[in-house]
Amino acid sequence: MAEQRAPVKGIVQFGLYVLLASIPFELPAYREGIPIEVPTATGALFLLTALVQPRRSFGRVPTATWWFAAWLCVFAIATSINFLNDAFEVAQYFLLICQGVLVFWAAANLLEDEAVASGALMTFAGACLVRAVLPMLGIGRMATKVWTGGLRITAFGQNENNAAIFLSAGLITLLGLAYARSRPMMRPRLLAIPACGVIAYSVIETGSRGGLIALVAGLAMFLLARGQSVWQRLRNGAIAVVVVLALVWGSLAVPVMRNRLRQSEETGAMAGREGLYPLLIQMFAEKPILGWGPQNNHYELSLREDNRSLIQRDTHNLVLEVLSSTGLVGAFVFCGALWLCCRAAWRARSGRESVLPLALMACVMMGNMSGNWMSSKLLWLTLAYAVASERRLAVGRRTATPPANQLRFRSAVV
Repeated sequence: MAEQRAPVKGIVQFGLYVLLASIPFELPAYREGIPIEVPTATGALFLLTALVQPRRSFGRVPTATWWFAAWLCVFAIATSINFLNDAFEVAQYFLLICQGVLVFWAAANLLEDEAVASGALMTFAGACLVRAVLPMLGIGRMATKVWTGGLRITAFGQNENNAAIFLSAGLITLLGLAYARSRPMMRPRLLAIPACGVIAYSVIETGSRGGLIALVAGLAMFLLARGQSVWQRLRNGAIAVVVVLALVWGSLAVPVMRNRLRQSEETGAMAGREGLYPLLIQMFAEKPILGWGPQNNHYELSLREDNRSLIQRDTHNLVLEVLSSTGLVGAFVFCGALWLCCRAAWRARSGRESVLPLALMACVMMGNMSGNWMSSKLLWLTLAYAVASERRLAVGRRTATPPANQLRFRSAVV
């Protein structure tokens, strides 16, 4: 049981917190000569520190881990039967996902500790707040003019859509720490509101429509909390509604977001996705069993789109990525693992984490409907947090209920 397991050592917590703090600070425009991205390096650091306590970090294997491992096997099979455009590129992608699965495995065990989970959430929320503030101060700020009008703002050369997703997850984490969890981490709670406002404005400035929808999806989950009083539900629901209304107002006030939303409404344009998705469905129909192979599907998609500016084209959708790369076989095992994690987040609503795991899950998964975050550490850590939260709830229930024979003994004594 979690209560009898060894406490997490400081060095292991440090590795986990560094990984979480690094997620908002990808540096694609500043990593010349550096072969790997910052979260990849910190992910390796975390796995090394986790080996200090191997039984604590890897002693229990969550069921979803086996499903993800099965998908990696399908990945290898789909790769072997399809032509490889770049074997090194596929191997690198495979290793990134392997790292993600290992991060999921270790984090799912470590986050069962409530103190570790609290520190992890605070670290990530704080890092996202810092990342949101830096461009406002002119640090790392990068602006891209778009033809619809306005400037898309990001930092350090980050992709605007990616930035919007992790900032949205940071806002939901911050709000959840103050209002959702049974033990709020912020005092006074009202301090979370201006901090959330800063992050929300940064999300709007990216001009990412998918990021905005992901944020709204996450906020909507605050209405589904369990184990709270009527007052708490009304309060949290009202806060979620107010934040959504503020996002709508801000989106209409900032030219870049207003114009991009208007473009989607009037023309149905989704930055090229409206053309990619039918092509991906067609590709899946042609090779439905094992797909076109990871990365090879990107080359094939670029050819079908007749995009001369890109040798390969990302699928911009996690489900279509899995279907087109590993077919129905891969989709069955990968989506099975995702379902286990989503179910864990749903069940965790009755625990101390309340609705926060579900809100983060909704945000990140909705973000993956307009982007492919397969190798993102945020995806794997969100899944791990959901699994750990349900596990802690299940253990708490078992320890709170005496065994049946003990109950009979007590009744006999009385």
